[in-house]
Amino acid sequence: MRNFFFLAALLVLAACDKDSPGGRSAGTRPGECILTARFDAPGTKVAGQTPANEKAIQNVQIFVFRAGEGRDDGVLEVAAAAGFDRPLGVTAGSYDGLTVKCSTGYREVWAVVNDARDHTSGAGAVRTKAEFLALTHDLENASGSCLLMLGHADSGSGDPAILLVEGAMQVAVPVRRLAASVVLESIRNDFSSPAYQKRDMFRLEAAYLLNVPGRIDFGGAGAASALPEEQWYARLAAERAEPRAAILYDDLAGEMLQYGSVHTAAHTFYAYPNDCAPSEDAVFCPRATVLVLEASIKYSGAWTRFYYPVTLDGGLQSNRQYRVNLTVHRPGNLDPNKPVAFSDVTPVISVSGWDDGNTYNPEI
Repeated sequence: MRNFFFLAALLVLAACDKDSPGGRSAGTRPGECILTARFDAPGTKVAGQTPANEKAIQNVQIFVFRAGEGRDDGVLEVAAAAGFDRPLGVTAGSYDGLTVKCSTGYREVWAVVNDARDHTSGAGAVRTKAEFLALTHDLENASGSCLLMLGHADSGSGDPAILLVEGAMQVAVPVRRLAASVVLESIRNDFSSPAYQKRDMFRLEAAYLLNVPGRIDFGGAGAASALPEEQWYARLAAERAEPRAAILYDDLAGEMLQYGSVHTAAHTFYAYPNDCAPSEDAVFCPRATVLVLEASIKYSGAWTRFYYPVTLDGGLQSNRQYRVNLTVHRPGNLDPNKPVAFSDVTPVISVSGWDDGNTYNPEI
């Protein structure tokens, strides 16, 4: 079952005024409707996030494009935005929404939530649907409380063109996150050797993503493999500096994890879709995204740093959450870019939460 993240933008035409001629809404002209975008609360939970973050709306944009077979097909009729002068800082369900006037007929209604740029006005304003779908977003402009979301109204048959008529009507626009979420849900100390089962032998240092596509286009036409190198984040090494560290890196502060114990605090990271194959090349090339646990083990009174990389080789898709529960049996690798044997660590990887997907059960 697919659990869509719905931030339903309810586009509500003003109710018919019974006293107005022809049953039209008061204040409208013939062939005109007033469209109000309202946002309902989301229906799914993000692991490791607070309810306020899950529903956060910093800004919104609505675009209404003409639809049909004529020369006007795809031409922007009207657009509106809010939250760019001052972030809205509201949660879905508490925001009154946007109102625009447009003509009746077949239209495509698109909504964008939490973009870094206002595409409704100025020199770079969108003029056509093609320009809209070609827009791009950089992952470093996102955060757990400002995830880019995109969607359009649906006629019910999968066709984005809907018929707007005079009078009262209501259209839901489900928007979905363009990013994938990777959550390290738990870390279990289950060392097989008694030498590593002693107290204060295993110390957690950090968790992070490597090899992350950092840009996506609204239409989803571009593949991660086609991105230039500079648009990949955390290339072969952790991103420890802001703003990228906020979505790619968590410091675990040297927490001691005793034998038989489990670290249960969830660590949530974000990446744009990636269908590239894994690679162990020392020189960077497009490759699968990797979740890394960085930890230290005590040897003869001194600490040695080890890495436990979990390659997400099944690919990352928009609006999917990849949950990892890691069980450690042996020391890891000295290089975060080299895989470890599943006999050394057990990452249980499940894809769920936003959209359902596959489950993997390997061991380290």
